[in-house]
Amino acid sequence: MPRPHRDERLAPRTPRILHLDVDAFLASVEQARHPHLRGRPVVVGGPPTSRNLVMSCSYEARAVGVRPGMRAREAARLCPGAVFLPGDARAANAKREEVARLLLEASPRVEVASIDDFFVDLTGSTRLLGCAFEVAAGLQQRIRAEARVPVTVGIGTSRTLARLAGKLGKPGGVAEVLPGAERAFLAHLPVEHLPGVGHVVRRRLSSFHIRTVGQLALVSREVLFATFGSLGLTLHARAHGIDDEPVEAGCWIDGEGRLAVRPPRSIRRDSTFEPEEGRREQIEAMLAWLVDRAAARLRGHGLLAGSVEVRLVHVDTRTPAQRRANPREALLRARRRLSSPTASTDSLEAHARTLLAELPRRRALVKRVGISLLHLRGTVGRQGELFSDPERDREPSGPASAGGPTTGCHAERAAALERALDGLRARHGFGKVLRGASLPLLKEHPLGPDGFVLRTPSLNQ
Repeated sequence: MPRPHRDERLAPRTPRILHLDVDAFLASVEQARHPHLRGRPVVVGGPPTSRNLVMSCSYEARAVGVRPGMRAREAARLCPGAVFLPGDARAANAKREEVARLLLEASPRVEVASIDDFFVDLTGSTRLLGCAFEVAAGLQQRIRAEARVPVTVGIGTSRTLARLAGKLGKPGGVAEVLPGAERAFLAHLPVEHLPGVGHVVRRRLSSFHIRTVGQLALVSREVLFATFGSLGLTLHARAHGIDDEPVEAGCWIDGEGRLAVRPPRSIRRDSTFEPEEGRREQIEAMLAWLVDRAAARLRGHGLLAGSVEVRLVHVDTRTPAQRRANPREALLRARRRLSSPTASTDSLEAHARTLLAELPRRRALVKRVGISLLHLRGTVGRQGELFSDPERDREPSGPASAGGPTTGCHAERAAALERALDGLRARHGFGKVLRGASLPLLKEHPLGPDGFVLRTPSLNQ
């Protein structure tokens, strides 16, 4: 018979939400892969001889001032003995799957919030599993022993409170906000800790002398809505400890023992140029590469994209005063709703190129380019065609087409080709097959089995 514990005194169905965050995820993955790096300062983000940024760093490096987002060169100055690594996307994804499998043994309601943090809903499992704090501590020990990565766990009655508790428990702790103590916990918390309060919102609140969550809670919903729109209503609810967003079962073990994940709501890919780029052919080639990666993931989930968005960020040459007046002016974006949803790389690339051409030209170098596939939905059966279209289905003339089919549906042949390419890349690596539109990148970027080695190779997906 299980021993009595504190949670038995809670009202039935009291929410018990865990938030697990892998500490210094990318650096911890490298330390798990290379045990001799444990206890040493590790920096992920490329060599310090370039202008790379620090993507992740171990707490041994953080102890001397290294932080994610700073220049790798500055990190090397602060920590001369640091080990700099580019990171590995496959290893990171495998480690995320390993952690998710361990969490699914505790609850079927596990949500993968990002590459390094998870939510687990323990509501209603008190009699089966026991105290939420003990469950969290047990999971933390198992992940450290079996996955060999450190995690911090926060416990609360909502997703927001669990995440905030975890922030106070870093690194490697277990922190809990007890039911009924939410308002007291939030009262003196810095307002920037609240999810949704970024740099712009924080500065605006600071201009009103609002610096703690408790002070924010004293502001009426009407004032916050008039100031921040719908975000103001969300901030008002979170400042009072109210967060009704449920933990969605985002992963499960399928019948073949594989980890299945919930299809994404959108797919986004970005790449930063190092150094900044002014050649149009390189920008278009990078955009084509990002579309290729995004479309492959789209088909992997059996989805179709209903909209395409292209983003372009130029080097900001404005004065500090101009930047404060319009912080996002350097970002250009264009979006288009497609007449018919598609997963075709060729079709998505054509739309992306059109959107890129529609963006205004600027006399400044391009710093970053990105693509988003939006309004995703599942695929449906396709109606075949009785007759072919000679103009659409015309085969190329010459020896290349000798012995090949002379009629048929172009869309069906294109889909068969993409399935073959996806299969080849799944077996041999994404970088083993390149489309012609991406070939100009070979002049500037080394090509590995998983694709081009970009400025952020650890996140190259």
